[in-house]
Amino acid sequence: MSAGYVVEGTVAPGYESVRKMFQDQFELGSEENSQLCAYVEGEKVVDLWGKVDPSSTFDADSLTNVYSSTKSITAIMMGMAVDRGWLSYSDKISQHWPEFGQAGKEDITVADLMRHEAGLASLPEPIDIADVLPENVKTNQAGEKLAKQQPTWPQTGKRAYHAVTRGWIANEVFRRVNPGNLTLGEFLDKEIASPLKADLYIGCSRENYYECKHATAGYTIKESIKKSLGMKSGVESPVYHLLKIGIATAKMSKGNVGLEKLDPLDFNKASFRSAECPSANGNCSARGLALLGSVMANKGSLGETQLMNESSWTAMHAESTDGILFLDISCPFTQGGVAEFKEGNGRDGYYGWMGYGGSVFQWHPELKIGFGYTCTLLFPVSLMNAKAARFQTEVARCAETLKK
Repeated sequence: MSAGYVVEGTVAPGYESVRKMFQDQFELGSEENSQLCAYVEGEKVVDLWGKVDPSSTFDADSLTNVYSSTKSITAIMMGMAVDRGWLSYSDKISQHWPEFGQAGKEDITVADLMRHEAGLASLPEPIDIADVLPENVKTNQAGEKLAKQQPTWPQTGKRAYHAVTRGWIANEVFRRVNPGNLTLGEFLDKEIASPLKADLYIGCSRENYYECKHATAGYTIKESIKKSLGMKSGVESPVYHLLKIGIATAKMSKGNVGLEKLDPLDFNKASFRSAECPSANGNCSARGLALLGSVMANKGSLGETQLMNESSWTAMHAESTDGILFLDISCPFTQGGVAEFKEGNGRDGYYGWMGYGGSVFQWHPELKIGFGYTCTLLFPVSLMNAKAARFQTEVARCAETLKK
């Protein structure tokens, strides 16, 4: 990497090692435009952003697509719906959306959906991105098609990663129970982003947006070989692991996630950005994610902001069950739809999820950490976003050290 990159921002005393880790990734060439932000006990302790082009206008408030990190934003809004008495996790979806109760979906609950156990990870009849433009969601264009779908479950268990579909179905449930018939994107803007003054959007045409792109195969292979040899590397997977993941990912990509012939980089397009895909097209900054994470790390309330009361927060984080999501990856998910990271996986104590290729939005209730990481350079072969996990671990280590 040329020395032309720029890393800006601040860290609180005691978090200098986080800045060094972030800067090291630019040295290794594994970043293009990235942001890293963390709150601890309601205070911003890490606020960093970097770019490889010093002339770029990329800054701390720039937006990029955070892919499946959006799922945890949706889980929070569904938790707010529970808090306000609009629904319960144990409710059958058909209770709020009668048309959904056909073709074998009669008994699917809200919790099933949020745990990726609704049998709709793929759709026999894909929908079109135009169906989930906000104006078309409101006229039931997507809802009519989704209601007719027939569920299919894995050969073992019920869990299968609802990469895109979970958000669409949640949106249909949410807008039906919301007194103002707001979509998730509209509710996010009105009830979360505006009060917090946080850059968090689902269905967005705002400027200061930076497109994502994939790291080149050449760079990824070269760095994975270095990793195999024990050298400093810009990727987290040694070459043998890279090949295994590549083959498995190619097989998985032949499946239908709900949109026909979907390329993950399609989410850069204006037509995708302006649609509502509450599982996959959040346009966010790390500052926005970390601030929202800070509210969740403090059990739903921070200062004058209360998103949900403590009992609703507890319900959202309760009753986690394990299961295979995709490939050989298993992870406990709560009834509220967030992953619970337990001891030994590098994210001990965190809740939330992560996005395709790199981003992470999570919170740590015990240490009261809200964490956000965004990036435009994507590494699909790092399925659990191990680079960001190391940032998370270091933030937690610093927080624990300063408490002593």
